[in-house]
Amino acid sequence: MTTNAPISANTPTLDRTWTETGAQLFDAARATREGHNYATGRDAVVTGINRLTWVELPKDGGDLSLPFSPGESLSAVISGLGLRDVRRIAWDGSVAVRDDVEGSRSLYSLLGVEVGERGGLLRLYAVDRGTDVLPVAYDRIPAPTSTETAADALTVQRPTP
Repeated sequence: MTTNAPISANTPTLDRTWTETGAQLFDAARATREGHNYATGRDAVVTGINRLTWVELPKDGGDLSLPFSPGESLSAVISGLGLRDVRRIAWDGSVAVRDDVEGSRSLYSLLGVEVGERGGLLRLYAVDRGTDVLPVAYDRIPAPTSTETAADALTVQRPTP
C-alpha cells in the first residue's frame, strides 16, 4: 500500500472539470441567487481534494481493508460508472455542505478514484451524502513526457514568492 501527495489545483498539468452536479452543488453565488441554501463554495471541495490520501490497490488481487461505508460508496461509484483499470482510491476527505433552509452545515465524505486511461490518469471525486454518492469533479492528468517521470508529472508546482 502506497500513498501519494495530493495534487494541487495549481499544477500546470492538471485539467479539473466540475460535473454539472458539482457545479450546482458547490456554486454558493448561484445558490444565493436562486434562493437555495445548501451550497458552499468550490474552495471547500478543492481543499478537501488536496487533503486526500491516495491508497494504491493491491496489484496481486489481494484484499484492501477500509471502513464499510466508504468501501460501499467507492464500490458503487466504480461499478455504477463502469470504471476499469482502477489504480488508487481515497476515502479520508470531507467537505462541509449547507443542506437545509436554516443554513446549517453537514460534513460529508469526499471520495476519490484514480483510473488509468489512454494518455494519462483520471481522478474522479465524489461526495457521499449518506443517501447518495454524487460525482462532483474530475482531473485529467496527462501521461508524463519522455523527460519527466510520473512522480514529476504529479508534483505540486507552486509559484515562487
